[in-house]
Amino acid sequence: MVEIKHDLHQHSILSDCCRDPQMTPQTMLEHAVKSGYDTICITDHYWDTLAPGADDWYIPQNTEHVTKSLPLPKAPGVRFCFGCETEYCGGEKIGIAPASYDRFDFIIVPVNHFHMTDFTRPSEITAPGDIARLMMKRLEELQRLPLPWKKVGIAHFTCTTTRLNRSLAEVFDSMPQSRLRDIFRFFAREGTGIELNACAFPANEPKESLYRPYRIALEAGCRVYFGSDAHKKEELEVKSRLEPVAEALNLTESCVYHIPQ
Repeated sequence: MVEIKHDLHQHSILSDCCRDPQMTPQTMLEHAVKSGYDTICITDHYWDTLAPGADDWYIPQNTEHVTKSLPLPKAPGVRFCFGCETEYCGGEKIGIAPASYDRFDFIIVPVNHFHMTDFTRPSEITAPGDIARLMMKRLEELQRLPLPWKKVGIAHFTCTTTRLNRSLAEVFDSMPQSRLRDIFRFFAREGTGIELNACAFPANEPKESLYRPYRIALEAGCRVYFGSDAHKKEELEVKSRLEPVAEALNLTESCVYHIPQ
């Protein structure tokens, strides 16, 4: 089984949804050293000053704000990358402009923050099948944007924000596998990472329904990366949370995505 040696999705206190003052770059780095990671990435929520359409929550989380974490601390043997988690809302509306791509080592993009009603999801879309179709449509639309795909990650594909108090399994069981395979073939060709998120495999959901999309992604040639999605210091532990997933997916080192140097 592959050894988990990175965490490419972590939030500092600069993310508005983080309430833990201990979540600083230094805390992240200390945990990485203790855990034997070779790479970590800070990915605070971000809406580019140059990109129109931010909602009230995103407006303050702009370029000036997220770059307050720079310069990042250093430790021997650990690559500390500067990234962001931006938002895709559909209709080619995304929270980062091309002029800002070079600011970041890694850009993660969720297409399923569906708790943001009438920002990322029309309020009338609530049924599992409709949610599934919206998510696949968003992924297909996203592929038409000129993103720097080799340093892009598709965030938390099976995140609980997808389900709207319904069963996640119902959503993902509704997705035609052939269409999903075509979606992932694009990401495989472009060298885009697919995230295995420590928060995206709830214990009360049928595991195989949540593993299936990642199996399809791997069969299509995609590579996956690991992310704690930590908003608190105690959430930084990713190995124990994702090792069972890595084992179930039979991951080897060749299956793992790495941020380009």
